[in-house]
Amino acid sequence: MPTVVQPALIPLALLLLVGALAVLSRQLLVALRYAYREAEEAVRSALCLPPASAKVCAIRCPRCRRWVKPRRFDPRRMACRGCLIRYGAAGVGR
Repeated sequence: MPTVVQPALIPLALLLLVGALAVLSRQLLVALRYAYREAEEAVRSALCLPPASAKVCAIRCPRCRRWVKPRRFDPRRMACRGCLIRYGAAGVGR
């Protein structure tokens, strides 16, 4: 015996399908945007260029002159994590 689909449920099913497609496409767009930003940062780092304007994605360490991510930079000691490990906390920023 065939199953009968109520005509009122067809628009609801289409609406749910469109919503699911919108969620999936948004996740794809976010992933593409993240990949583009990572590639842009890699190219800028390889060419020793400063970060793009209006974005704080990297800070230049005054000690080693490398661009590092903000979470790897200690503003109190004015040094990146690598410099703190290499030279110690006492020798940096004084």
